[in-house]
Amino acid sequence: MKPETFQSPIKVLRVAHASLTPALRQRERAMVRLFPDIKLEVVTTTRWHEAGVDVDALDDDLFPVVKARPLFSKHIQLFAYDPRPIISALRRHRPQLIDLNHEPYSIACAEVLTLCRWFAPRAVVTIQTCQNIFHQYPPPFSWFERRALKRAGTASICSDTVRDVLVAKGFKKPVAVVPFGVDVQAFTPRRITRQVDEPPTIGFVGRMLPGKGLTMLGKALALLRSEKWKALVVGDGPERAEFESILRAHSLLDRVRITGAISFDQIPELYHQMDLLVVPTETTDRIREQFGRVIIEAMASGLPVVGSSCGAIPEVIAGAGLVFAEGDVADLANAIKQMSSDGALRERCAIQGRARVEENYSWEVIARKTYEFFRQTLAGAHAFDKTHFERANRATVRRLDRESENAPA
Repeated sequence: MKPETFQSPIKVLRVAHASLTPALRQRERAMVRLFPDIKLEVVTTTRWHEAGVDVDALDDDLFPVVKARPLFSKHIQLFAYDPRPIISALRRHRPQLIDLNHEPYSIACAEVLTLCRWFAPRAVVTIQTCQNIFHQYPPPFSWFERRALKRAGTASICSDTVRDVLVAKGFKKPVAVVPFGVDVQAFTPRRITRQVDEPPTIGFVGRMLPGKGLTMLGKALALLRSEKWKALVVGDGPERAEFESILRAHSLLDRVRITGAISFDQIPELYHQMDLLVVPTETTDRIREQFGRVIIEAMASGLPVVGSSCGAIPEVIAGAGLVFAEGDVADLANAIKQMSSDGALRERCAIQGRARVEENYSWEVIARKTYEFFRQTLAGAHAFDKTHFERANRATVRRLDRESENAPA
């Protein structure tokens, strides 16, 4: 479908299940503050279980927030919205651009696209996708996916690892990397330095799920039991019991503090109690690190990061930490030991990390990237740098071909 010629203001409807509070809408808030020609409304769920806690949707002082009750399921890919608030928003706001933050194969994506066809047929659709593991879905999800990729004018992705999946699925339209961001005023380096003789605190922040590497971290700490260290583990989940069992078996439980699930506003202060962050994610059938928001939170907080080679982790860390081979406990233990024992390395990584965040991941930077992406999407494919996208897609195809050739029979 040929997009409409657009004039200011640019009307955008953002549909995102987890855009529940102002703290979870910081990209949108920064964009509206910087670019008054964006007239934005946000559709979100009335409540969602986010990062281990139930979060209720709140209004926003910068734009209208439409709350739609989730139906049928609590699973992110299987739920549907109560359609009535979305229909009302489409009729009232008459958006030129639908910014759809749902995976192409999801029920919510299929629902919103159907409502757009009925009530906003001329709106341009861009899909924000994070899926970086190739799956062949059964019907009807495969049908939903094909339809969504055909309907979308563009796609935004959080890291280059997501491009692999889109290219493999045959998506040939413009794809732009618009990463997640961080509040550089809320996440700042601590002002008080540690005492020289105080043992370093090793940090972990995240859901305790299979694939997030928590049990591997426990085994690495066991290898380091003769070293001086403490650990602060933030989060909760099914892997907690095994992690605690490993610590108990090596008499290390008293050296580790586990907070359990906490609210987002408590996170910045907890980073100040750490000396380095460990992100030990391992690839599974369901998990391959798509971005790693905790990495940029830690870097903004002046923390060096020790991360695995899983998914987008090396892409995000760059020179602000150490990368170890995913699944290699000994390599993880060596990286932790190197980072925790070398104060100069920690300081260098902390400085580089903060600078990297300010240059690439502040919400203002992300808002500017998003605004330019929206304008190009509305203008049509010709507005994008065709050479850039073709070059990126060719590189992805070559890499996928190499991986296929080297895969075990």
